[in-house]
Amino acid sequence: MADQQAETAGGSKAPVRLGERFEIYPERPLAELRSPNAAGFVAIDRDRPTSSLFGLVCDADMPPRHDVIAALHGLRTEALLMPHEWGVVDWPATGRRHFAVIFDRPTGGRIVQSLTQTIEPMHEDELIHHVLPPLVASLSGFFAIGGTHRAIRPTNLFWRDAAHRTLSLGECISAPPAALQPIAYETIESAMAMPTGRGAGSSADDLYALGATLIFLLLGRSPVATVADDQLLAEKIGRGSYFALLGGQRAGGAIVEALRGLLTDDPRERWNVQDLEMWLEGRRLSPKQPSLVKRAQRPFEFAGHSFLTARAIAYAFSHDPAAAVRALKAPDFEIWMQRSLCDEDRSKMLAAAMAEGHEVGLTGHDERLVARVCVALDPAAPIRYKGFAAAIDGFGTALVAAFRGHGSVQQIAEAMSGRLPQFWFSAQANLKPEQVPILKSFERLRVHLEDRRPGFGVERVVYEMNPNLHCLSPAIEADYVMEPGDVLAALERVSQKRTSDELQIDRHLAAFIAARYRAAGTDWFDSLSSADPAQRVLGALYLLARLQSLKGPAAVPALAQRMARQLPLVLDRYHNRSRRGRLRAELPKVVAKGNLGDILSLVDDASDRARDQQGFQQAQRDYAAIDRELDLLRLDGPRRPERSAELGQRYAATTASVLAWLIALAVVAFTG
Repeated sequence: MADQQAETAGGSKAPVRLGERFEIYPERPLAELRSPNAAGFVAIDRDRPTSSLFGLVCDADMPPRHDVIAALHGLRTEALLMPHEWGVVDWPATGRRHFAVIFDRPTGGRIVQSLTQTIEPMHEDELIHHVLPPLVASLSGFFAIGGTHRAIRPTNLFWRDAAHRTLSLGECISAPPAALQPIAYETIESAMAMPTGRGAGSSADDLYALGATLIFLLLGRSPVATVADDQLLAEKIGRGSYFALLGGQRAGGAIVEALRGLLTDDPRERWNVQDLEMWLEGRRLSPKQPSLVKRAQRPFEFAGHSFLTARAIAYAFSHDPAAAVRALKAPDFEIWMQRSLCDEDRSKMLAAAMAEGHEVGLTGHDERLVARVCVALDPAAPIRYKGFAAAIDGFGTALVAAFRGHGSVQQIAEAMSGRLPQFWFSAQANLKPEQVPILKSFERLRVHLEDRRPGFGVERVVYEMNPNLHCLSPAIEADYVMEPGDVLAALERVSQKRTSDELQIDRHLAAFIAARYRAAGTDWFDSLSSADPAQRVLGALYLLARLQSLKGPAAVPALAQRMARQLPLVLDRYHNRSRRGRLRAELPKVVAKGNLGDILSLVDDASDRARDQQGFQQAQRDYAAIDRELDLLRLDGPRRPERSAELGQRYAATTASVLAWLIALAVVAFTG
């Protein structure tokens, strides 16, 4: 999509306005400043025309990191690309709306466009005295406000000056955290997850990526640029990241200490930013001795390979669940765990994983069994279920990607309904304070997931987990609606083009409104899921009228016309023919004003409906009485003439009373 934006932008000459001050020029693309998920263009600040800026126009398939933008905007640091303005723009090249961000334009350009490129190797003195200090200072400030970059790699580094002396980290906004990171620059745990499910992580993830990037700068190339992802990850698991990323190359000098500290695979032993700052100041640290991974006395044979660690066998199990189930149901694996691996903690969690399937009624669900076992064997790894794999804080972005065609929505829903996140939390030795709200949210979201009504289900979950996600309803997705108050305006624009289509409140639209606009109430949920088509129409009209009264534009005539074509179903529920005729006659005049609340009052007035129901019930009683009299007349035999005369008098009196009632209603309607 980013390529499409740049390729088709040449036909548009007018600048696109972002906010009050900034303009983006679609006909002036900047290929060297594009991101994998966003196209770059020349931008100007109308208040400062001489400033050097560029704009990134993000693809709509993956959500940008809204939570990071505001934090970065208030940060004062020199080695990060800082956003000046952001928001939604109408983009002529694609005929839809996109999220866009304005940045300062780096003077010296990107250091490499691809990881297969080579550069002049940097001397360790240059790295220690010129390159690292501003990068580390900027990251330190970012970490202090709770942010993570999650996009540190050589292809996202820029020279801040024309002399190519100082570097700046590129943007980290246009895609979900770490979604664009190569395997080489992600920790083992993060690399196991699907790219869109890696999560925001922690500062330890960024420092690992910085260590991997230092190898590139020191050697002038990436020794593992052409190594397949699965092979590189297996190398990391088997040999450790430091040796795997060097790819047989040797690194010497003082910087080796920093590389080892940053690329330690245990995040508890990895250097933090304070360690790195002290090292840059010349204080040499006592080398951290990595804790030894428990290795079995003899290997476990699985799928033609031998495994000595719990992490390695868990990784293998996750890639072949069918074979893993067979191995788990045989006695050999449990014996190997107890007698050869001798890891008491892992054995206890394994027993819990094997037992939980029976406790929660999941017998026969082999994929869930394998997923729990993988968590028990490797608690630090992501949750892996069928083809899905995500960090505990990556479920939300993975679900967005799945709805956009990059993954399986069903697999994520099954993982959540099977309480795999809760089991993951139970396997953690030390629960971090920031993880407690995540645990509680999974319990709450499972309730939404199991509710099948419009406004709930997996669609509700995606908006709850992504508070800044735009509405994915096919009706208005191209309008990039992020606030409930903009829903009606978007529906009005669509209605002006699609005059003949009926309006449907689809599940995404219902879930977006329910998640973002609590004041809309809950009574419309049942109406939208009713088997009665007229009730569904009324539910949609009620919801949209409520939005208009509190959040929307004063008039939506095109939308009102679309709704009006569905209202005969509602009017047909009135029993009184004259009342139906009166409402049909008045409806066009009310619809023309574009006020949905007035339309609702006309077609579903409570007092009007009560009078209609009362009249209908009275008519039913009168009809039943006449029917009973006719039955008696047929049974009377010799007294039939007298009974007929008596019945005729009663029938005439009843008919006269009904006619009088109808005339009275007509007079009231005419005078009212």
